[in-house]
Amino acid sequence: MIRHTQFVSPANGLEEHFFAGSAPCTSSFGTDLDQLLPELDRALDAQHCTQEDIFLLRFHLSDPTNQAPCLKDRLKGSPAFVSVVGQAPVNSRIAAECWCIRFWRTMKNYTPFWFRTDTVKEGSYAQTEAEFAELDSFLASHGLDMELNTVRTWLYCRDVDNNYAGLVKARNDCFDRKGLTSETHFIASTGIEGQCPEPHRLVRMDTLSFSNLKHEQFQFLYALDHLSPTALYGVRFERGTKLLWGDRAHFIISGTASIDREGRVLFTGDVRRQTARVMENVGALLAERGGKIGDIKWGTLYLRDIADAAIVLEELAKGGLSPEIPLVVLKAPVCRPAWLVELECVAVKAENNPFPVFA
Repeated sequence: MIRHTQFVSPANGLEEHFFAGSAPCTSSFGTDLDQLLPELDRALDAQHCTQEDIFLLRFHLSDPTNQAPCLKDRLKGSPAFVSVVGQAPVNSRIAAECWCIRFWRTMKNYTPFWFRTDTVKEGSYAQTEAEFAELDSFLASHGLDMELNTVRTWLYCRDVDNNYAGLVKARNDCFDRKGLTSETHFIASTGIEGQCPEPHRLVRMDTLSFSNLKHEQFQFLYALDHLSPTALYGVRFERGTKLLWGDRAHFIISGTASIDREGRVLFTGDVRRQTARVMENVGALLAERGGKIGDIKWGTLYLRDIADAAIVLEELAKGGLSPEIPLVVLKAPVCRPAWLVELECVAVKAENNPFPVFA
């Protein structure tokens, strides 16, 4: 089943559409694709979205090494930015997330840039270092800079329990070189277990950047009565970013877990209470700059144990997250073993801000 939400600008009518869903397991992965891809196409058609409108198309696979070649063959010729991650969906071999922005390829005020690297370095530190170096070079070739133009990163780490430390050190070192500090800002991010189709790849990063941004368009979300600064425990990313456009605001919420303002894991071993705290933390981040849970348009849920899915979904609903929100549920351990659940999301809200509209 494909779920859908949308936001339509009251200023210029520019539409954003969010879709997510998974395929039931059949006799083979190819047959699963035969169900999921046409269903996604029908959902797009129902909203008058074309393949050219797809802003992001991300697939989560249970066995990326064996399944990715089949998926790549089916998607041959797709104009979308396609991301493939090894994170097994609940009760499925494949789940899809799709973000559509009508006519985004002709946007005049802002130009979006998706970027994915292809490093061959060895080790999680070296691979992460190469990911950021390639991003830096790519941005420079377009007259952009990570500090001002990159608004979101996703870092997928094979065997996160053992390889995350190298990822964190490399990212910290990169930010030191770029002058990104606690006194300036970092970048909204999710660092999570995720496998590449290539077994030697320990780290892979997806990034989203926009041209023509001003510093004043960024409002960083802290909710310090609920969550600690990330640098308190040695990592560096923003808990969330509110990005201001002339007609709307995007709330980009990083992967959020059951943490307190001292940086401690709360409710060890209790996935129900951890999920309730996740929702409390996400709500606090949104509320800090005028958002609310009801503004959420799209979410991704990561579980250490997929058997917890029903409990976690029940608690998300208690916390106010609509069950109709496009949401994929994935087996993807979080960076600390004691965290059993993590949620990232995007919220969109109509606002009048003194900047060009999102177009």
